[in-house]
Amino acid sequence: MKINNRLYRIGNYEFKAIGDLKRELIERGKEIIDLSIGDPNLPLHENIVNSLMKNIKKEGCNKYPPYDGEQELKKAVIKYYKEVYGVNLNMDEVVILIGSKEGISKIIPAVCDTGDSMIITDPAYPAYLNNAHLWGVVPEIVPLKREFDYLPDIKSIPKNIISKSKLFMINYPNNPTGALANEFFYKELVNICYNNNIVLCNDNAYGEIIRLGEKNISLLQFDKEKQCIEFGTMSKTYNMTGFRIAYVVGNSKVLKELLKVKAIMDSGQYIPIQLAAVEALKIEREYIYSMRKIYDIRRETAKKILKLYQIEYYDGNGAFYIWCKTPKSYSTHEFCKELMYKCNLIVTPGYVFGNLGYDYFRIALTEEKEIIEKGLKNLKKMK
Repeated sequence: MKINNRLYRIGNYEFKAIGDLKRELIERGKEIIDLSIGDPNLPLHENIVNSLMKNIKKEGCNKYPPYDGEQELKKAVIKYYKEVYGVNLNMDEVVILIGSKEGISKIIPAVCDTGDSMIITDPAYPAYLNNAHLWGVVPEIVPLKREFDYLPDIKSIPKNIISKSKLFMINYPNNPTGALANEFFYKELVNICYNNNIVLCNDNAYGEIIRLGEKNISLLQFDKEKQCIEFGTMSKTYNMTGFRIAYVVGNSKVLKELLKVKAIMDSGQYIPIQLAAVEALKIEREYIYSMRKIYDIRRETAKKILKLYQIEYYDGNGAFYIWCKTPKSYSTHEFCKELMYKCNLIVTPGYVFGNLGYDYFRIALTEEKEIIEKGLKNLKKMK
């Protein structure tokens, strides 16, 4: 049987493999603490639950939704961007998605032809590189280094890569490092992409997951000509990962092409889920601040224990991850494997996020403080 050759460059999705191993260990009677996946354990807000229950009984809720999303949800996204970021959007500058991963995949064929180049960072969320391979697009890798606070060193990107690339994918607040972007960085990168006809795309999945006191920041605040696009999702902020509901905003011409790809491949998300997302965006800001406080406490708890066991880490202010250095006496694969079998603790090996992650591992702060504490204190078994 002949299989698409591009799939050989992708391999199996690492998070699925981690999930399979977790199930195997649990079946063997192990008490496993999983700090690998960015799936929040916080409860749904009651407004989201009530909306879903109410609208699931509405006549017509079982019909096909609009491809670009329910008007009410698009208006809610527009209102959110105005209130939180001071950015004005029109209806044709918003498309609703079945999770942001869907949009990440479809933006590539919307912008790039087979054989075109796109710029991807390393380390990075693996969906960027995997989808580049899937669509036959050439990934041009730009390193993220600690000395630059895990922002691309824009001036060091070779001119030939800039000149031939059609898409530049960034992700701030950053997964896996927790790094934040800043005004100077965004302005410089927007200017370079304008001048070289590159579609700049920020995956803003963790836009609200920032340390208390940090300011919300969006790429579109510095994109006065609206040449860029930005993804957002309900998954992390509102603990709706299983709902698969997200959006993309920005340049209307690019979104029109993305919508063309979407219309060929699927439809819209279930209407009651879209209406539940409307209610999520209406929730008072105090809810967001209380959620940030929870993650801040978990972060400080983890950092204290990591210091105790002399594990180096990057002190990021965004997302709910800690990017840690693998102890020198181990390879990352060895260390993560021993954590599983000796400490009953699962973390994500850094190489999942690219070649520059081989000396690192990622901790997700998506369990209760006490569970994080218990899991990380098992590091004593590695001595």
